[in-house]
Amino acid sequence: MDAVNKKIAITISLIGLVLIILTISTELLEFMWFKVLFGLWIFIFCSSIYRLTPLFKSRNRLENFIQRDAQHLLLFSLMGFFDKKHGPNWLVIKSIERITSKDDELTIYSNNERQLCVSLPAKKAQLDSFIKRILTDSEKQTITFD
Repeated sequence: MDAVNKKIAITISLIGLVLIILTISTELLEFMWFKVLFGLWIFIFCSSIYRLTPLFKSRNRLENFIQRDAQHLLLFSLMGFFDKKHGPNWLVIKSIERITSKDDELTIYSNNERQLCVSLPAKKAQLDSFIKRILTDSEKQTITFD
């Protein structure tokens, strides 16, 4: 997620540079629509920079995104501006056949042909460790991990 967040921040910064050049070279700042556009850019820029800070990582631990009760796995996904979460998406643990993890992404396949993919702020090793920690030994034996 860090690599994606850096690319987003660079793109947003380049858009801001264009807006600043337009502000200096033209009289667009006199128009209300341009001021609104510039304000929107500031909001998006702050969000993209915030996602690169340690505060963002400390506020968005895996425990906030992957939870379980007796029979279900609840998954929340990170999306939108600042710390916006989407979810929960839930799966019956007994129906899970395979779990695939990548950096910043967890995909769960169930036996009823349902596939659930969530975006998470964690590396592959952290995801694997956390998933194996919250599942019981008998559950781990019935699930394939990739």
